[in-house]
Amino acid sequence: MSQNKSRSPQVRWLWIAIGVIIAAVTVALSTAPSALATVHPPIATTQQPATAPPVTTAAPVAAAPGLPGPSPQAIALQVQSAIQAASPGTTVGIDVVDTQTGAVLADLNADQQFYTASVVKVLIALDAMQSQGWQPDSGTTAQLQQMLATSDDDIADSLWDADGGDAIVTRMANLVGMPGTQAPEDSSEWGETLTTPQDVVTLYQWLTTQAPPSASNLILTALRGTTQISADGTDQYFGIPDGLNGDDWAVKQGWMSLDSSTTLDTTGLVGLGPLQPLRYAVVVLTSQPADISWSAAGAALTDGVAQLRPLIP
Repeated sequence: MSQNKSRSPQVRWLWIAIGVIIAAVTVALSTAPSALATVHPPIATTQQPATAPPVTTAAPVAAAPGLPGPSPQAIALQVQSAIQAASPGTTVGIDVVDTQTGAVLADLNADQQFYTASVVKVLIALDAMQSQGWQPDSGTTAQLQQMLATSDDDIADSLWDADGGDAIVTRMANLVGMPGTQAPEDSSEWGETLTTPQDVVTLYQWLTTQAPPSASNLILTALRGTTQISADGTDQYFGIPDGLNGDDWAVKQGWMSLDSSTTLDTTGLVGLGPLQPLRYAVVVLTSQPADISWSAAGAALTDGVAQLRPLIP
């Protein structure tokens, strides 16, 4: 049997109150602004322009401290591109080394042979000094300084003939450790000596670390004093002097014209100032088209070397 019990007034009023609250909440939800229920997508951190800006070629930028920079080959390719833009068809060899750490900063065709042109005069000078026990007399000293600073061909001819011609190259390449350097096929043409960018870097490293002090002092002093106009009237400030203008440098430049090509080389040591003098060995050797003018060939080399600016603060 079931029982029917009447609810008390208090209970009835309680249920009425609850019903009123539920109805109020329902109305509030149905009339709330719809924006409150909208979920916005995350805001993008970068925005792409509707139309891409024109592509421009920017100058090379040094990597931020602590971040890896461009590879040696990438930097060298920038140098090569700048040279070839001004002198299409040019073959380029590059080696740039921090002589304090041994780090290679730029490297391209570094083991490929190029003509030395007047760069071989450094070997001619070394051989002449060695023949006098590394203590040349005053007359020889003056000759060597003039040959190097003004790139005097007449002095080079005289020393080349007097000291054995192509045997000079063989002796000095063996002494310094330059396996890619060889005497010219025509023993009378010292400018057609062959070398590689790596070998020229080795030569500069040897001068600063292993050469007898008398040889190092004489040669580097002469190369620091390289004159803008050479003995034959050529402006020899292309490449390193103009491309890295403002830096301390000691350079030996080379230029030579053949029926098949024009040789233009810029080589030397480049410094950061008195606290770290001549820290970087910079070697850029080129074989350019035979019909290019000297001014255009030199400007091309300067454009290329200027790409190295971020490496040498």
